[in-house]
Amino acid sequence: MSSISLRLTSFLGLFLLLCSSSVVVAREIGFPPLAPLQANNGHAQYRSSFNDEKQSLVDLDKFAGLTTFSNLPWVHCLSEEADVEKYDIAFLGAPFDTATTGRPGTRYGPTGIRLGSRRIAATFSWSPYTHDNHFLHWAHIVDCGDVPMTFLDNTVALKQLETAHKIVSRRPSNATEVSTVPRIITLGGDHTTTLVALRSTFDHWGPVSVIHFDSHIDTWDPSVLGGGFSDYAGLNHGTFLHIAHEEGLILNTSAHAGIRAPALNKKYDWKNDKRCGFEIITARDIDKIGVQGVIEKLKARVGDTNVYISVDIDVLDPAYAPGTGTAEVGGWTTRELLSILDGLEGLKVVGADVVEVAPVYDNAGETTVLAAAEVAVSLMGLMVETPVKPLSKEKE
Repeated sequence: MSSISLRLTSFLGLFLLLCSSSVVVAREIGFPPLAPLQANNGHAQYRSSFNDEKQSLVDLDKFAGLTTFSNLPWVHCLSEEADVEKYDIAFLGAPFDTATTGRPGTRYGPTGIRLGSRRIAATFSWSPYTHDNHFLHWAHIVDCGDVPMTFLDNTVALKQLETAHKIVSRRPSNATEVSTVPRIITLGGDHTTTLVALRSTFDHWGPVSVIHFDSHIDTWDPSVLGGGFSDYAGLNHGTFLHIAHEEGLILNTSAHAGIRAPALNKKYDWKNDKRCGFEIITARDIDKIGVQGVIEKLKARVGDTNVYISVDIDVLDPAYAPGTGTAEVGGWTTRELLSILDGLEGLKVVGADVVEVAPVYDNAGETTVLAAAEVAVSLMGLMVETPVKPLSKEKE
């Protein structure tokens, strides 16, 4: 007998000896489990996770019932009734896209962002970076649903949105010892909706510094972008910041971040942008100063002022957010944007939005709406981290 055969025979003998000295029991687990018990040859019993005292899937129903943002409770914030559940931070949908200069479709943005947030829930939101969970802090956070907005008349639609903002923001907050005024995160919708949100924040907090994440400056003079042939045409998603400046809603300590789209003329647009109170951080600046450099420049720019953060999803490169109306190549990654947003902790954020999400141009993997949902959660986190007191004398 060869040496190899001898070794195999010895190994087999040792294996049989070990098997004879111990009992080897294999688990036989049936799928689906037998309800309510799953037996395993009398050696063990696997009980169902649910019984008569516990309702199944109460805390895990991410894909059942109404689709709210991050599975938050829905509140009828626009009800005429005075007795509505109180809240501190409200997500509000603005399904509007008739003031775009490119591809329409952002009227479906609020629905898309909510669908992108289905995997997010308060009980499963402990950050791997900070080990914190902003859903479970002091703030009661809700989804107010979408504002009914006509798609036939921009003037009427934006008036409807303005009325909704007033109703939502004038309700008494839940944690009145922290702030008497709830804050709103708008889910858009084209970028024109930000003008209405800025009017709303002005009523409670006065003029604000705007941190504007976008590939476009959006301070275009209505006579340039809109043709100057009517005030109706002059109000659009590329002129709203110009108009906000004219109305005195924003401070001269505002900033753009991620800019890379060309201007409409050689000099005037840049001069007008500066006149409107903005400093520009281009998309390629991140290659020179890095994420931390962008954070530091933004914080230095706005200082201790009240801040409104507006995120046009096209600040991301089309590889990370194809579902938008005016995509521009050469943008930031989702990780870079989220890192910058989280780095703005400590700023006094009184309002925010995620806009220009057009799900019809997204891909099968829902890349854009997933990114937009995470951006909205980051904006919410900034609000939770730093509560802000409203003006002592609010404007009526």
